[in-house]
Amino acid sequence: MKKHRLHPAIFLADHRDEERLEYAKLYLCFSDEGAYLLEDVYTPGWSAGNYGGGTVRTDLPADFYKGQTPETFAAHFGERFRDQIRHNAELAAFLEEANRETEK
Repeated sequence: MKKHRLHPAIFLADHRDEERLEYAKLYLCFSDEGAYLLEDVYTPGWSAGNYGGGTVRTDLPADFYKGQTPETFAAHFGERFRDQIRHNAELAAFLEEANRETEK
């Protein structure tokens, strides 16, 4: 899969956990090497003015999108992201276009 021609990344979902004071954002990203998921997590650190968190990159198989719909793609994620992914219009358009191109 080549880089998505419209965007280098598709915002998939976010989640705020008030109990843990954590905020996470999930993206589907594209590079010349392939597609990957990027999860950015922000959380307060141990001292005033210090913030922690991190970024997790998960490489995806080249054909991760084949046969996927937003519903089936969302099923791979935890509950905190699932509903937003299921209703993500940009993801739906990407999956439809990518699957159409593989049928040719």
